[in-house]
Amino acid sequence: MLKLENQVEIIKQVNDQEVMDSRDVAKMIGKRHRDLMRDIRRYISEMATSAKLRALDFFIESTYEDAKGETRDCYLLTKQGCEFVANKLTGKKGTIFTATYVGLFNQYQEEHNGKMIGADKNLTRENLEFKLKWLAEMRKQNINKEHQLRNEDAKIWLELANVADDYGKRRMATEMRNEAINTMTALPVGGQREYTASEIANKLGVSAIQIGKWGNKLGIKRDQHLSYRTPEGAWRYFPEAVELFQKNQLEIQEDFWD
Repeated sequence: MLKLENQVEIIKQVNDQEVMDSRDVAKMIGKRHRDLMRDIRRYISEMATSAKLRALDFFIESTYEDAKGETRDCYLLTKQGCEFVANKLTGKKGTIFTATYVGLFNQYQEEHNGKMIGADKNLTRENLEFKLKWLAEMRKQNINKEHQLRNEDAKIWLELANVADDYGKRRMATEMRNEAINTMTALPVGGQREYTASEIANKLGVSAIQIGKWGNKLGIKRDQHLSYRTPEGAWRYFPEAVELFQKNQLEIQEDFWD
């Protein structure tokens, strides 16, 4: 089985299937366990109406003992089950959970097949193989969108660092935050020119604060194809954004001098 430093079981083998405990899944997606249990029961009920879906391929009933020694219900999620839950999530939560469970299942399979990289198994979740696998999964969803991919990769690194913190993996969290910084620093192949607020302000004869203000007003900061925010909190703008600023140059200047 695959464990974290605190010996919490993450992936284990049940009936020749790799599974993940619903309690761990709930923590990873930021949901109360009882709410996830309610959702899974609903999914199983919905699957019962389909001849093509077998609930046991996704969710396996199980139990555990709580701190009082009382028996509680839980579910064991197969890789398909994790995928099913991930598909029900929206926004970055779904992306982060997908990246995490794919990496964990892949790593378990490598350990089980005796293909581990490196000698120190306490650091297996920090090794390069783990990172490359889930980054590759993300790239499948962002083909031909290199600058967008870089921004999303950085966000994923930062969110996974938070997950690592939750499990007490301080060293891994630090490495993931460093990866976020490196991802934002390096332009991808074919990457485009970026501009700081100060550079655009100099072009228009206004202040950087004014550029930030109008970036919000024009919706530029809400469009990931026009701009992004670095891990340090600074905004970077793509050429299309600069064109929008220039088209509104008179209004921006008038507002600046009022």
